[in-house]
Amino acid sequence: MGTLIKKAFRAIGYNLQRANRPLPYHGYDLEVEARAAIARVDGHTMVSFEKLVPLYQQAAFCEQTHIPGAFVECGVWKGGCVGVMAQANLKYGTQRRHLHLFDSFEGIPEPDAEVDGAAAIKFAKEAGGGIGGKLVALEDQYGGVGTLECNRDLMETRIGYDSEYLHYHVGWFQDTVPQDAASIGDIAILRLDGDWYASTKICLDHLYDQVVRGGFVIIDDFKAYDGCEKAVREFLAARGESVYLHHLDRWGRYWVKP
Repeated sequence: MGTLIKKAFRAIGYNLQRANRPLPYHGYDLEVEARAAIARVDGHTMVSFEKLVPLYQQAAFCEQTHIPGAFVECGVWKGGCVGVMAQANLKYGTQRRHLHLFDSFEGIPEPDAEVDGAAAIKFAKEAGGGIGGKLVALEDQYGGVGTLECNRDLMETRIGYDSEYLHYHVGWFQDTVPQDAASIGDIAILRLDGDWYASTKICLDHLYDQVVRGGFVIIDDFKAYDGCEKAVREFLAARGESVYLHHLDRWGRYWVKP
């Protein structure tokens, strides 16, 4: 993989690695078992180690403290993050949780040049796509589209999670999230990895109220793209909700539902 490509993705919060990437040691809580969980989803996530260990910790905390609700991710790519959460449930949970995976399973849509910012525009143009916010998939630049079959293979075969508790919501967020939100019920972890303003906003508008008190809301692209941060700040301001945005890495943030 070329150095320029890796640098370009690093600039927007991703750390592209070949399979069997070496993982650092930071001395985090639960880091040893989190590393094992991360290794098991190798090749199925581009999310940084600094985001993945806290995700494992958060899922384990939900199990240990009996925070109710599903684990939900909007923007799953090849399923690595959901796979990490699933493994925390398998280790610490007394029963299986419902896991909800929202994705087009064909790639990410166009950004909207009016709100998503220069980095998003650059990304779309380099992919040979438009910047008008259309719900059409940009050409893949991530090393393979995260297909439904790829996700099922990871979750059901490699990890062995009970398929009865796995829910794949196939399509653009603007179509699936409003339609399916009510069927999810309570949410313990809501992880949003939708890149753009519209993708982030639709998920917060329809899923945030279902996050339980003490549950986690994770925004993968908060500082990667202007539109993502704009959607989050506008949403919280409109709700009159003051939350502390904890760092995950340079780009990711999370908060605990008041």
